[in-house]
Amino acid sequence: MTSVLNRDYLRQSARETFLPLASEAGIDPTGYSVGAEWIKDDANRLHIVQRYDGPDGAAVVLKHALRPVDQAGFGAILDAHRNAHTALSGHEAAGVPEILAQDVDRQSYLMSFFSGETFLNLCRRNENHEPFLHAAGVWLGAFHAATFEQERPFQPKFMLDHMHRLSDQMERGERKILGQKRFVSLARDMGSYAQDATGHLGKVSSKHGDLNAHNILIDGTRAVALDFLAPSTAPVGYDIARFLLSYVQMVGDLDSLPKGHVLPPDAMQAFFEGYGNVSSNDPVVHFLMRIQILTDWNRMSDKKTLASVMRFERIKKIARRAFA
Repeated sequence: MTSVLNRDYLRQSARETFLPLASEAGIDPTGYSVGAEWIKDDANRLHIVQRYDGPDGAAVVLKHALRPVDQAGFGAILDAHRNAHTALSGHEAAGVPEILAQDVDRQSYLMSFFSGETFLNLCRRNENHEPFLHAAGVWLGAFHAATFEQERPFQPKFMLDHMHRLSDQMERGERKILGQKRFVSLARDMGSYAQDATGHLGKVSSKHGDLNAHNILIDGTRAVALDFLAPSTAPVGYDIARFLLSYVQMVGDLDSLPKGHVLPPDAMQAFFEGYGNVSSNDPVVHFLMRIQILTDWNRMSDKKTLASVMRFERIKKIARRAFA
């Protein structure tokens, strides 16, 4: 939980970075005040996102990070954001907010405001998720198409080796997680799920790196994405799996999830109708979605917050269906 002291210090530090950034962006900071904010505080991260509202409905967004302290890494994240903004410049349905000013030393940047809601909030407020899945698919499809590099045969060796290392650590008692016996059994058997994906000629594009239900904002038929990781390229299935698993773990209808599926079929169809670069039966995507289940199982099982416990219960239910 974020302490009151942390909140006060974080807000003060954010305000101190906002003033010069606003001036650099050609904005009079005296006319702006915080209209909304979001704080992340855990063992690894302490950062704040604030919307500053100004005259005549103007608004900008500040992101300021105190932890971790890694200016080089922060600069790389800004590079990825700018690259994506350039790649999607002019696209009518997909975009990335423009960075207006930055201070890498203080791990802060100011960007243009987008009036949409997060994909997650929209799904929580509406029974029908398909329009939002379609819009998210359009955004990711546009991003991957604009940054496409090559087609190459898919090789799952690294992921399979990682699963085997985790299993070895658990069996030696070096790591313990909830549901460990079942996890090890599934991790050991991932080679069978890799057969169809191995050697499949797949598309490689720039990678968002942390695309999840929080990081896409939607306003009608237009969507933007935020919070990129450092520039890298990868098979497009990585971003797809990361996003779709975050969706189904947090708000997907698990009662409509058939055996052998990771996502309800209607949700899968809605996303891929928007995405367009590969189909919903792409074997690399299906392999990576199952890898993502196990990755999140390993990552979430020892977290103690109520939201994490509830999400972990949903992960276990998804695994029972997906690996049935």
